[in-house]
Amino acid sequence: GIEFKKAEPESVGLSAACISEYINRITAMDIPLHSLLIVKDGLLVCEAYQKPYGRDTLHRMFSVTKSMVSLAIGLLAEDGRLQLDDHIVDYFPEKLPENVHPYIKAITIRNMLTMRTAHNKTTYKLEGCTDWVGSFFTAQPTHYPGTFYIYDTSSTHVLAALVEKLSGKSLLDYLRERFLDDIGFSKEAYCLKDPTGVSMGGSGLMASPMDMARVMYLVMKGGEYGKVRYIPKEYLEQ
Repeated sequence: GIEFKKAEPESVGLSAACISEYINRITAMDIPLHSLLIVKDGLLVCEAYQKPYGRDTLHRMFSVTKSMVSLAIGLLAEDGRLQLDDHIVDYFPEKLPENVHPYIKAITIRNMLTMRTAHNKTTYKLEGCTDWVGSFFTAQPTHYPGTFYIYDTSSTHVLAALVEKLSGKSLLDYLRERFLDDIGFSKEAYCLKDPTGVSMGGSGLMASPMDMARVMYLVMKGGEYGKVRYIPKEYLEQ
């Protein structure tokens, strides 16, 4: 697994005094900074936790989960299981209404990864919505996909459902198999589920801050660790 050697901030050109000042300013503003990890040049120069949180506390990572879904999509693309310009409706015929809006038909996986879908908000946040994936296809679209960026968590949730559909595994189990286990990601980590049992790809990851540091380090290294290529470099560059 990826283990970071500890070092003084000054050894990588950072200032311990500045890091302390930053923490003090955050504290003075009553911002509950649960943890702070700083890794530079592969060295861990700051690792701090605020009680009751600690090194092994599983944290709700919220939208960082979206990046994990994106990595899974990249791996499926590398394996030829999907292409980024595929239309998402082709993968979910069972979720489509009788008359599919042309804007919905036009949405590609690439549109979803770049938050350029046909919706101007997250589609499953309406009261009483239990089929989060289905809502993406039935909610009235507001514009043609690919035209502009609007943050939409439901698009990433549908991509998580796609990962689970194509891999036959939960989102986290698929990622564990591909690289998380090898980099030392917490065995206890898990992902919350939506009402139908799909991993909450937009916000549900429960993991430790160090887990995130390991994943980010792998990404910063171009998807390669220990001479093994885990994530396609071209996809990361995109």
